[in-house]
Amino acid sequence: MKTIGIIAEFNPFHNGHRYILEEAKKRMQADYCVVVMSGSFVQRGAPACMYKYDRVRAALSCGADAVLELPVSYATAGAEAFAYGGVSILDSLGCIDEICFGAECDDLDQLSSIADFLLDQPDEYKAALDRGLSRGLSFPAARSEALPQYSDILSSPNNILAIEYLKALKMTGSGMAACPVKRIGAGYHETSLSGYTSAEAIRSRLEQTGMCDDISESIPYELNDLMSKGYKHTYPVTIYDMTLLAEYMLLTHSSAELAQYQDMSPDLANRMLKAGATLSDQANDGSGRPAEDFGLPDLIGSMRTKEMTYTRLSRAMLHCILGLKDMTRDSNGKLVNCPYTRILGFRSVSSELMHAISSCSRIPLVNKAGDAHSVLPADAYPLFEVTIRADRIYDMILKHKFGTRLKDGCRISPIIL
Repeated sequence: MKTIGIIAEFNPFHNGHRYILEEAKKRMQADYCVVVMSGSFVQRGAPACMYKYDRVRAALSCGADAVLELPVSYATAGAEAFAYGGVSILDSLGCIDEICFGAECDDLDQLSSIADFLLDQPDEYKAALDRGLSRGLSFPAARSEALPQYSDILSSPNNILAIEYLKALKMTGSGMAACPVKRIGAGYHETSLSGYTSAEAIRSRLEQTGMCDDISESIPYELNDLMSKGYKHTYPVTIYDMTLLAEYMLLTHSSAELAQYQDMSPDLANRMLKAGATLSDQANDGSGRPAEDFGLPDLIGSMRTKEMTYTRLSRAMLHCILGLKDMTRDSNGKLVNCPYTRILGFRSVSSELMHAISSCSRIPLVNKAGDAHSVLPADAYPLFEVTIRADRIYDMILKHKFGTRLKDGCRISPIIL
């Protein structure tokens, strides 16, 4: 039995994702594909566009044999912790032969050499990085400037994640091999729709037009029914839908309280509260403008500086809204392996795979959320608890936006197709 692993968000699932799943299985001659997927909130600091279990069904319908959950602290972290969490789960399963990932660059030797360089961090590189940061550049910009020979590769989020996966493989001492699959179709930031378009383009179209018919050519045909039934019932969800939650959070927290959350600092906490107060004044200026003119993206955008990217700020804001402390690192700031994973779904014909996972896994597997207390050790349960809380906040957004009442996440068993 040969099994590959993929780390993904599927936000939402589209033709390019199906291509990666099928191409990876074909190239590796794999029997099974295990996906570690983000849950209700994603790395860009926003709620997932589509409901978690709809994305699980989509993945199982289009090439995945099992879908496991990446807990929220890792799923909403920066690229390094996101990749480390996913790789540590796949490695801990004990039955994954290779990890596969999509990237614009599929030159494994070149990606590996960059990963090695960033792990070693020679003195000249650290000095160049510090010079860039001292001039007010964001970390990605400073890193790219410090490595001009790799600037083209480092300009792509998918390439950056690929490099982080390779770093994580080395940091964990994993025996899994790596296989990059060259992405096809539109680029990560392109907003035009096509047969192979980006998830960002699909999200943008849903946000701008509120139509799901426009995206039909960009998703596998097997998902047409799923997308039609879920439209305005469980999706689309956007960062705008967290505006009231953000306003409440800023009204009820002090700077010291905000500073304790993941990706936060005292300075950023003060800046966030000041920006919230300023935006509130603008929204209540008596102009009669609609309340929706003042959304969470405006608040985040008002805090943006040359050294602080929008995505970095949106992640910090999300962690404050979720009340999420950093569980990806120890007290010394060192990344720690994800201590558990939850089984979100699997294919009924994959019993051999599920038996291998249950037999070989070195971390606890949560099958039924209600059993988590008895399955998880004391140090792992807090991460499960905040992940469930994040799910319930997401469910609350769906109820407010669409009037949709979903089954509580603790009562949902794995999806079986």
